[in-house]
Amino acid sequence: MTHHENMDVDLRYISEETNRHGRQVVYARWKGKRIRLKHPASSPEFIEEYREALKLLGLLPADPNKPHALADRPDEKRQVYGPKTLGWLVLRYFNESPAYKTMTKIGQGRRRRILESVVESHGHKPMVIPTDKIAAGLAKRAENPGAANDWLKSMKALYTWALSIRLIKESPAAGVSKLKTESEGFYTWSIEDIGTYFAKHPVGSMGYLACILLLFTGLRRSDAVKLGRQHVRGDVIRFKTSKTGAELVARVPWPLRNAIDAMAASGELPILLNGYGKPFASGAAFGNWFKDRCTEAGIPHCTAHGLRKAGATIAAEMGSSEVELDAMYGWSNNRQSGTYTRAARNLVLATSGFNRIADALVEHGLLQAPPAERKVPKIVAP
Repeated sequence: MTHHENMDVDLRYISEETNRHGRQVVYARWKGKRIRLKHPASSPEFIEEYREALKLLGLLPADPNKPHALADRPDEKRQVYGPKTLGWLVLRYFNESPAYKTMTKIGQGRRRRILESVVESHGHKPMVIPTDKIAAGLAKRAENPGAANDWLKSMKALYTWALSIRLIKESPAAGVSKLKTESEGFYTWSIEDIGTYFAKHPVGSMGYLACILLLFTGLRRSDAVKLGRQHVRGDVIRFKTSKTGAELVARVPWPLRNAIDAMAASGELPILLNGYGKPFASGAAFGNWFKDRCTEAGIPHCTAHGLRKAGATIAAEMGSSEVELDAMYGWSNNRQSGTYTRAARNLVLATSGFNRIADALVEHGLLQAPPAERKVPKIVAP
């Protein structure tokens, strides 16, 4: 058994970038520092090289018998942080909070990074941070309102749990309100942006396939890299999203089927592949790669998430109802008719909604409508 087959390695510190020569290169990256990885991602040597890079970056110890930043260290933290300190409280939250344990892996990772960063600076202090200090911490992060509000949300969650088990009498974060922002978030692609992108990345390129897949599944980048042939039965996509657990159920939209048919056959299950012809290591790696494709097309302001917003906007402008949009993007809505009818209805609604996006692109001359007789998609389950 090779070294990487019996070790659990966290791959979220991998970043794929395009160098000044136009080549795709892979780095191990942490806190602004990076080390280039030279072995192909599919090779046995890659994981070993990655682990060595993590050691140099300080994420893994040179001595494998010592704990490191990627591992849970409950015993060490109990020895280091005394009772009723903030470090002690955060450790108990990670180990005991039902709300934390039922979060998605992505959500847990974000929550853990935020709270561990607080512990690094204030772990030995009393567990209850005064309200004015929490407000000051929020203000300190105000230049990035989204990150600031995530930080506040984590603090609220920590103290709400502590209150629920009577470790504290009241939450010091309860009276602090999140920052208001007029920002609409990621830029929403226009029809013109899509046309510009297609001009640079035509049918038959991975860039085109990536754009079409994002537009006609509504998946976030973290899920888009996981979508593969195993999620297709007949001509129906069934995929459970990682962030919310919502299920995408829709017939394969014809633009996506055509885009896949135009690509060379691959032995990999995932539909989207990197410059090495291998699956992306993470949604972040794919996001960086896709951002480079946008920059190449002359639209550097466009992102993968902005394309998800564009799809919803186009569908709405073409007459999609709220329930269609709910089905397409996995949004929960109290007006839905209930759990027992949702799955069957979503197949019809999501399919109808994605067809509206296709109709819009046909109207603008960006896609050519297929003949009425449609063939079965080439992506079949292995």
